Amino acid sequence: MYTRNLTQQLEIDYVITDKWPLPLHKHTHYELLFIMRGKGQHMINGHGYNYEKGDLFILAPQDSHFFIFQEKTAVCLVKFHEDFFQDYLQDARFKELFNRLSSPYRKLSATSNNKQHIVPLMELIITEHRKDTPYQQIIIKNALSLIMALTVRNAGEHTPTAKDDKIQSVLNYIHQHIADKHLLAVQKMADTFHISKSYFNQYFKNATGSTYKKYVQEYALKLIAQQLVERNKTVSQLAEEFGYSDESHLNRSFKAYFKQTPSAFKKQQQAL
Repeated sequence: MYTRNLTQQLEIDYVITDKWPLPLHKHTHYELLFIMRGKGQHMINGHGYNYEKGDLFILAPQDSHFFIFQEKTAVCLVKFHEDFFQDYLQDARFKELFNRLSSPYRKLSATSNNKQHIVPLMELIITEHRKDTPYQQIIIKNALSLIMALTVRNAGEHTPTAKDDKIQSVLNYIHQHIADKHLLAVQKMADTFHISKSYFNQYFKNATGSTYKKYVQEYALKLIAQQLVERNKTVSQLAEEFGYSDESHLNRSFKAYFKQTPSAFKKQQQAL
């Protein structure tokens, strides 16, 4: 799997686009992702989380993730190594806080009781990052530490897990059988999970915010993009493995989603 590295203690970036630009990947650092606008789904370690404006995600080193945007989305990414808080880590309670960032909880909902405190802190970080003052790093570090403390404090009570048991089982089944289209037919899915065929699409949309067809197509394309780069497979091989009628069919679907051909995408990713 593609791994992104951070060469400095702190880095703040922004993604504002209709399509998430990266395949499934992981990091060697912590990453805080604040949804400034948009709706969609964030896949983290194989689990799906719906997101909307004001939501916050915290990723620990070695977490894997990618986004499925349902509309144009703006994300603020605050990336940092543990060493960024080296002076704070002398406090045993802060060290414990850091350890708890690797808990199963990854999302702080915009509807959480913490929203009224955390959203202004994120807005402060964004504002300070756009300035160049002697106190910029102090302000950002303190705001980040407050966000982490508030998130960890209420993780067990207020942070949602990744969907109800049934829909999570549905998603896990899709991920496991993504290359077997006959196993993902609506009738087969309805029978497997004891949901009527006529209700299945509505159930999936209500639970995930995405249509079933769109979710399967986009998840498959993300995996195809990943394998194209990491496993050096050809478009022809991937078309056959993922059940496309031929190479040109996959090329069209890939270009429609990523806005570039598979070969151009591969070249771009290998240059990163």
